[in-house]
Amino acid sequence: MSVSDVDADSAGLVCGGRATLLLSPIKDLPAEAIQWLAASEPVVLVTPADGSGPDLVVSTQGHAGALESPELTDQAIAAARQVIRRGTSTAELVEIFDTSLLLSAAIPTTRAIIVGGGPMADAFRAQGELMGWQVHMTDDAVEATSFCDTATPADAVLVLSHNPNVDTPVLAAALSSSVGYIGAMGSRRTQAARAERLEALGHNDRSRINGPVGLDLGSRTPSETAVAMAAEFLAVRRGRPPASLSTHDGPIHA
Repeated sequence: MSVSDVDADSAGLVCGGRATLLLSPIKDLPAEAIQWLAASEPVVLVTPADGSGPDLVVSTQGHAGALESPELTDQAIAAARQVIRRGTSTAELVEIFDTSLLLSAAIPTTRAIIVGGGPMADAFRAQGELMGWQVHMTDDAVEATSFCDTATPADAVLVLSHNPNVDTPVLAAALSSSVGYIGAMGSRRTQAARAERLEALGHNDRSRINGPVGLDLGSRTPSETAVAMAAEFLAVRRGRPPASLSTHDGPIHA
């Protein structure tokens, strides 16, 4: 495909030239790839740069497809996992065994909504933004439930509010959504009262609600509690038990 200098300038490019467009039709991808994309899992599509195929798809959940040799496939999987660990959507060319491969990474950005305010909310917001999340704070139940309607498994809902007119409908909406993490701050008594209200609305399975929120790290300050919450989110999102890396012998970045 040729791009003129005029077209390049209108698109914000420095100059024109020729570009090669490499397409991998969705219908030709392994079924697992579609499932991972639908679940907002990080995915890297590995494609021979000359378009010869076949394609390989790598996710945190595993891999599907294969390249022309087992050795090339293994090295490509390792390279794709390095891309996933960077946590940024990108496309790059790599050379493996004299073969040019295009690695196209689709890494979902976590959107998080914090329902409630105060120092704890500010700490959670700062921690989320530090991790690259898109964080929004609100006290409005309608706004929060609307967020839940569009939430994906990569997203998070964190309820700090103790107002039954706010936390109950938001938690109910979160339970009915595909959101990946639901956190609810409050004492054991507060959690029990919320459970009764949610059960009255027909939500008998409340296992997705992490409340009290956060891992047991001995947190005391809002900033420490925000770290505990973020750590719990990662454990839930990755499906990993919250344990010290020193307690197992498996791969650190499995």
